Amino acid sequence: MKLPRLVSLLGYAGLIPFLVGPAWLSLSPATAPHWLDHAWFVWVGMIASFMAGTFWGFALPASEGPAGILGLLVSMALMLAAWTAMSLPLVPALVGLIVVFLLLLVADFWRERTLGAVDGYFALRIALTVGACLAIGWRLAI
Repeated sequence: MKLPRLVSLLGYAGLIPFLVGPAWLSLSPATAPHWLDHAWFVWVGMIASFMAGTFWGFALPASEGPAGILGLLVSMALMLAAWTAMSLPLVPALVGLIVVFLLLLVADFWRERTLGAVDGYFALRIALTVGACLAIGWRLAI
């Protein structure tokens, strides 16, 4: 299966909110609405949870075998890790979310080799993970 172009387009579009928050807070902090940072933070956590859900979706067809069951358990653990990170104060939460995104990438690396690959998906995940982690790091630096 080849990765549809729409998936790449939507993936990169999902990075826009990751970048808008830190950019606005860096370039014009006086004009940033009071809700911006919270909305940005919620977006980051929601995407981390969403990505854990996509991992569930990849593991589901193989769920009758041991690798599929492990995939489902990994997905749930990653979703719980995202929720736990979101429950922390801002700085530890952002560090935790970086860890979650990196663990999601490691999990996708395992999934590609164990449960099957989709051409182009892992390369997209690498690019999006780098973008997300850089944006979170940027926000931490502000």
